[in-house]
Amino acid sequence: MRVLVLTQHYPSRREPTVAPWSQQTYRALARHCEVRLVAPIAWWARAREAPLELIRAPREAHTGIEAVFPSYWSVPKMPQLHATAVFHSLRPLLSEMRKEFPWDVLLAAWAYPDTAAAARFADEYRTPLVTTVLGSDVNEAANWPALRPQIARALQRCQTVIAVSAALGERVEELGVPHERVAVLHNAVDGARFTPQEKGPERARLGVPEGVKLVLYAGYHLPEKGVDVLIEAMGRLDQMGRKDIHLLTVGGGPLLEPLKARAAALGLGERVRLLGWALPKDIPGYMAACDVFCLPSRREGCPNVVLEALASGRPVVASRVGGVPELVREGDGGSGVLVPSEDPEALAKALAEAADRSWDPEALRGTVESLSWNDVGDRYWAILQDACRRFARR
Repeated sequence: MRVLVLTQHYPSRREPTVAPWSQQTYRALARHCEVRLVAPIAWWARAREAPLELIRAPREAHTGIEAVFPSYWSVPKMPQLHATAVFHSLRPLLSEMRKEFPWDVLLAAWAYPDTAAAARFADEYRTPLVTTVLGSDVNEAANWPALRPQIARALQRCQTVIAVSAALGERVEELGVPHERVAVLHNAVDGARFTPQEKGPERARLGVPEGVKLVLYAGYHLPEKGVDVLIEAMGRLDQMGRKDIHLLTVGGGPLLEPLKARAAALGLGERVRLLGWALPKDIPGYMAACDVFCLPSRREGCPNVVLEALASGRPVVASRVGGVPELVREGDGGSGVLVPSEDPEALAKALAEAADRSWDPEALRGTVESLSWNDVGDRYWAILQDACRRFARR
């Protein structure tokens, strides 16, 4: 079987930190079939730093998957046009690819514009379509009146919609996809990279003082990630006299500098450090250094970083949103503490509780040890085969 993947969410040499889950997923799938990938990039995202790539689409294979990164030409700040723009921009490329790689099934990821464009290609080439929804593509984008009809039509066109959490699966059904065509498949974790390690060496490298309980956040600094709530929670901990609890964040995003300013305004000093961008290869070291991992999101799908923290033997304090409750068990023998989103007081208390509690790293790892990328690849392979059979019987 030949599978053509269409998604904007794939790492490249220029952007190696983008969606590492996608590389793991498609490499695991490629154990069963031939996979090629098209990752369209909006022209305005590369116009300044890589203008030559606007016309000449880079081709890469260093991830183990042959991938091409063409530009698509749309109007910035008019997202309702993006799916049509992706379709027309990629049409000549896919026409040429079809001659040398006559795919049997299209596999998309992200509801809009990726799946909306892929649905038009599936109709044009009369092939089955499977897609994966991941979080804000249906939790947020599908609430926009200009996008909701396009997203609903595209998802309804799919033979199967893979949702990375049960909560997302329910949302997909609300958009008109029959229950029997929704498959819930959690993300996985690389258990060889993320393992329980001694804290000492990494804490020494990072300059963490003796006696400190270190909280880690790893991810983008965006409004939906709730890092602002985490900063406020650190202020509450300071007022509670818990100056032994420090925060380290890694990752970029537009809120990074404003959050640094807010931490300074709260007088948190060196107890809060926002380090900025980090490469995926460095995340296991940060996990090893921390005592507690925190994900204070306002919205989520199936956050890989939670799985990585648990595989590293670290407890998780997180918002009770999206698929997070499917990953983090509370109570005795659990793996963390969940709190309402947007509640810095509750978050501060949960961080203190988790920091003071004794956790068994191997038991925490055991809660996610069965979630391997090879198993995810096996499930994708079975889903694609079934989609092709059902499409042929139409």
